[in-house]
Amino acid sequence: MVDSLAIDVTIADHERRAFTLNPLDVLCFPNVRLFPNRNISDLVSLSDQELRDLVLTTGPSPNSVAAPCRSDNTPNSSITQNSHWDENRRERDTQPTEADDVNALSLPLDRQASYLGISSIRAALGAILQTRPQLRASLASRRETCDEVPPVGDDGMQRSQEDQSLTENPCIKWSRKGQALVDAYFKRIHIMTPMLDETSFRTTYLCGQRHDSPWLALLNMVLAMGSIAANKSSDRNHYKYYTTAMRHLDLSDFGSSRIETLQALTIVGGHYLHYINRPNRGNAILGAAFRMASALGFHREPSEQDKQGDQLQVAELRRRIWWCLVCVDTSGSMTLGRPSFGRFCPSIDIQPPKPDTEAESEIDMGTILLAENIRFCRIATEIQDKLTVTPFLKPADRDRFDGMLMSWFDSLPSLVSDDQGSDEPVHLARCTMRWQYWNLRMLLFRPALLDAVSKPGMHYESADQNAIEKCQQISKTAVEDIARSWVRNQMSGWNAVWHLYQAAMIPLLSLVWQPQNLSVPEWKSQIELVLELFESMRDWSLTARCSKRVVSQIYETISYKLYNFMIPR
Repeated sequence: MVDSLAIDVTIADHERRAFTLNPLDVLCFPNVRLFPNRNISDLVSLSDQELRDLVLTTGPSPNSVAAPCRSDNTPNSSITQNSHWDENRRERDTQPTEADDVNALSLPLDRQASYLGISSIRAALGAILQTRPQLRASLASRRETCDEVPPVGDDGMQRSQEDQSLTENPCIKWSRKGQALVDAYFKRIHIMTPMLDETSFRTTYLCGQRHDSPWLALLNMVLAMGSIAANKSSDRNHYKYYTTAMRHLDLSDFGSSRIETLQALTIVGGHYLHYINRPNRGNAILGAAFRMASALGFHREPSEQDKQGDQLQVAELRRRIWWCLVCVDTSGSMTLGRPSFGRFCPSIDIQPPKPDTEAESEIDMGTILLAENIRFCRIATEIQDKLTVTPFLKPADRDRFDGMLMSWFDSLPSLVSDDQGSDEPVHLARCTMRWQYWNLRMLLFRPALLDAVSKPGMHYESADQNAIEKCQQISKTAVEDIARSWVRNQMSGWNAVWHLYQAAMIPLLSLVWQPQNLSVPEWKSQIELVLELFESMRDWSLTARCSKRVVSQIYETISYKLYNFMIPR
């Protein structure tokens, strides 16, 4: 049974390890183990005719069995067989640190990969390579080495052996540089995840008296993210703040009741580890942070007596921490194809945060944006869980979810939806929210396109054809929106590149699927715009260069095939 569900095309073991990706089972790969005694390196460069001759000479494996086409559930046997991964190995290997198996920035040549579902980039790349297996050899021969960035050390979750006692931790005194980084954090990150009490944080930093580990972990993570927000992608100072923060965090802190520890872990898992492309580690830390928050009772609405006087401000902070945790977890796992583990289960009754009418307008705007983001995350979580179980949704479910998303978007208050006259922090938060909206709608319809690419020449129902056309149109809209609205700072560039990378897969898939379609010039134009944007974002995104390399290599290889296809014989 296990063998019959594995992903075995002509280059079976190479494919299976490269993708470890259940949606490719869903895309109906034939299971034919043709070359059981051959090395993949000997096969990958052979032509189709040479492969046929080799089959006639050696014959297939006696265990060859045709795999049934699957369209719903992912078999557990193939999951356990293929999900071997180690994110830390990239700190030991020569792979560029901005590559990761989740986003496939190292190209789909990495044999160790974590479990990913239909919403992942690997599902899109897998569909392309399943239809054009020769593309793998082309990509391998064209593969370039990304310029190395300084390695991100395997800090783990433990303090160094030279760890000092709490009383020996030096205080971090106020400095102009530190103040600039704190300002950058509250300007470009806090607006999207307002989980800190800004006044209290700034006052504590200004005093420079605290030397306890929870505070030092939080402060250093704020400085790390502030360094990213304030500088270009070539700057590496953020790493020293991160390593300092990690010296104040260890496994015993998961049993801590200190809010600063929870806030620090949320920044680590929700922002920083995704920035340095350690999404699996970030996902695991956020999972632990959820358990910590629930142990503190943050998931329950405070009683009325706990909302009196000074306790009201504490209650609102607890709300914001919980919901920021929900939002960063939703955003970070949207393209993993993994279950949500119940972010909105009935036992969670904490209410959304309420705007502080006495606060500064920007802080108030942050709370309003958070409230709208919570509404979006509720829909996104439902979609995420549904796609995890049933990658190919029924047309009625697909349309229902899309209607929910469009209703959310259309009902946004003008303060959130109108970019005219907004200052930079609010503009950044609005754009990021809008780009997530386009991306989720695109992911909702993309399985129909993946299915079409994997089964060329087949007739499709009108509902599936409409889904494909919607996916293509949403992708185009997303690219044009990002081109029009991104700004030159890393928080904008980081998000812009990530969403462009997702959107670029749609025209690439379309070119593979229908190379003679009248829309080919439009698809090519869209890809070329994405490549131009990647180039202009190099200073403002750690992954812009590698994203451009992956997309351009696939595009150029496909274009070469298209050119040969169109030449009269």
